[in-house]
Amino acid sequence: MNKQSVPAFSLARQVKNLRPQLLARLEKVLDTQQFIGGGFIEAFEKQLAAYLNVKYVISCNSGTDALWMALHALQTPSNVPQPAPSRMGQQDKIILTTPFSFIASSSEIASHGGLPVFIDIEPETFNINPVLLEQWLQQNAEMIDGNAVHRATKMPIVGLLPVDLFGQCADYDKLSVIVKKWNLWIVEDCAQALGAEYNGKKAGTLGTIGTFSFYPTKNLGAFGDAGCCVTNDPVLAERLLQLRNHGRKTGYDYISLGINSRMDAFQAAILAEKLPHLDGFNESRRAIADRYNQALSQLPFVKVPRTLVGTHVYHQYCILVEDAAGNSYRGQLEQHLANSGIQTRIFYPKSLPEISFLSPHAELTTACPISDRAVNNILALPMWPELEDGEVDYVIECVKSMNFVPVNKSAERVACL
Repeated sequence: MNKQSVPAFSLARQVKNLRPQLLARLEKVLDTQQFIGGGFIEAFEKQLAAYLNVKYVISCNSGTDALWMALHALQTPSNVPQPAPSRMGQQDKIILTTPFSFIASSSEIASHGGLPVFIDIEPETFNINPVLLEQWLQQNAEMIDGNAVHRATKMPIVGLLPVDLFGQCADYDKLSVIVKKWNLWIVEDCAQALGAEYNGKKAGTLGTIGTFSFYPTKNLGAFGDAGCCVTNDPVLAERLLQLRNHGRKTGYDYISLGINSRMDAFQAAILAEKLPHLDGFNESRRAIADRYNQALSQLPFVKVPRTLVGTHVYHQYCILVEDAAGNSYRGQLEQHLANSGIQTRIFYPKSLPEISFLSPHAELTTACPISDRAVNNILALPMWPELEDGEVDYVIECVKSMNFVPVNKSAERVACL
């Protein structure tokens, strides 16, 4: 087998294929000089709203800002009950979330004075486990005046922030039952799942507010930072519009504290051109994932991802490289593929509870063994829609040619020939 070079991700072919159309869009922005706000932003927001079948799209500067705005918009007296003084401070509030994600899903909770409480993930999907969520609430929460409260600390439990990780929706049928029972809102972090579906509804429309990132590597990527919030609630939509623009309603009519988080017209123009191609991009990703699954599912020490709910869009294709006891064989395969010219990535090398400022209170600490195991064993194979059949074949053959060495022995790692 001839050695090839296969990057984990590349935009080169996509940009080449769309270059004339993209340049034409950018030239229109230059011709109008409407760089902030204006028709390009409004047109993309309407286009995305139609695609998602949602009433309101509020664009912003990044997926992280979208999370900040969503959490801030939900911070009202009715959303943040304080039935009794908390031993940890009057402003402390609990938001339940996943331990296995990019840091923004938890750091933005902390930035609002909130405390993320981590509920472990499902081993097949890497998404928050609804069964463990309900168990934690049953064991640690009580209802006071119609609001959920942490029994030991008397802190309010106000919401749930699930992440649709790697392109697959969390199990929102089960999550919706739980949040209704405990009077919680949902901020759906769907940064990696644009185009994914759950029971006929698009990712982003399954919670109170959905947040997207258009970072260049995302399934729909801008040529810089960009993001948005989506909702069907007109009151929240108005609040989000104010928050992204210094908290003002119009002109110099400031209503509340806000930030400067406006998507620029160049990014809107790029995204508007690429959005009609998104379903095709996602279908290509699924086809590549299907080939990986079929070829790798029976290999020793390799566990392929499973689609348990909805339609997966495979922002990442992540395998677990481990034995039945959870011993990691990732390093062996990672090095073997690197020697063969194949680039891989690790999403994520650290579980969020390991970050000290995200878990400051021992009374709120939870055990997350499935997340901890994934951190040690997960490996992302190349995944981007323009991967060619020969490149996918090469990745598959190199994985299949791996001769794993038992973890309690040392031996030379075998490179792909």
